[in-house]
Amino acid sequence: MITRRVALVLLALPLSREARPLGLDVLRGDPDRRLLLDAIRPTLARATNGPIRFTVRELRRFGDFAYGVLQPRRPDGEGAIDWMATPYRARAEGAGFEDGLTYVLWRRLAGGWKVEEQAVGPAAPVWPDWQRRYRLPRNLFEQGGTP
Repeated sequence: MITRRVALVLLALPLSREARPLGLDVLRGDPDRRLLLDAIRPTLARATNGPIRFTVRELRRFGDFAYGVLQPRRPDGEGAIDWMATPYRARAEGAGFEDGLTYVLWRRLAGGWKVEEQAVGPAAPVWPDWQRRYRLPRNLFEQGGTP
């Protein structure tokens, strides 16, 4: 009987470990969603010379870190962002610039969420470097990261 219990416990351990989600999606209605977006908004509003809203392509959190892929835009159809009149002009002139697609890594501190890293219109993926430097799980950065 004890042997059977031990076997059942050993069989259950890998399953329970696998079932723990890494990189949970931050969905609409989650209070952290607004806090995360509000942490990056002032920086991009200044850089783009106007108010900013985001279309969220990806937004996940793991422990005290969050990662997002955001499409900045003007609120209420106030016109397109003129990327040529921003500090991102050189990137905007290059190939692969997806209209300001922005990658952000946040860290939760005592006072709330802080932008740790950001990349606007990068020519190459930036998250592998962030994953290595901050020792974060790959699931935080990959779409479909929640098992």
